[in-house]
Amino acid sequence: MCRRFIDEDRTMLRRLFCTALLAASACAQAQETTWHFTYQGFINAETGVFDATRSLTGEFRGNDANADGIVALDEITDLTVGDLTYLSPSGGCVASTSPYLSCRVYGFSYTRTGELDVGVSYSGNDEFFTGWYGSVRTGDRITTGRYSDIESVESNYLWSDRTTFTISPAPVPEPGTLPMAMAGLALVAVVARRMKVAL
Repeated sequence: MCRRFIDEDRTMLRRLFCTALLAASACAQAQETTWHFTYQGFINAETGVFDATRSLTGEFRGNDANADGIVALDEITDLTVGDLTYLSPSGGCVASTSPYLSCRVYGFSYTRTGELDVGVSYSGNDEFFTGWYGSVRTGDRITTGRYSDIESVESNYLWSDRTTFTISPAPVPEPGTLPMAMAGLALVAVVARRMKVAL
């Protein structure tokens, strides 16, 4: 008798849990989110010295529309890296102080488990042909430079194994890990309750 109740509870619990999980998963993937990220600590390529105070911040907004666990470039509406916004609802490069500024995004993906890949670049000049440029490739380097008819200056900061990465909202666990843990705890609770009633 006790065994039959436990089996019935397991079947019902599985159905309810799967339904709730599918609904929650669909909502989470369809909901647009803004993530804020920071990389802290880079190697100055010129001196070879690690600079713990050097940071790169940014944010992006979008959702995992196709529910594949990856937020891809065509699934974001905004991308800001450093001082420049590369994508916006109107498209293109915004927050520009020069009509001659151009920028592009040549790589972007974010896995819901916390791996961010960004590749952006920009260049521009003023009416006197003093120019500036820069690029960011996560995991590789940050480049900034400027030039004029008098001088040219460029700096590069490199990622290292000491570079830290934080992102908010925090990454979600590997698919399946959280649902399995929750299902296991719920099942243990139901079985314990039934056994107590049977006794």
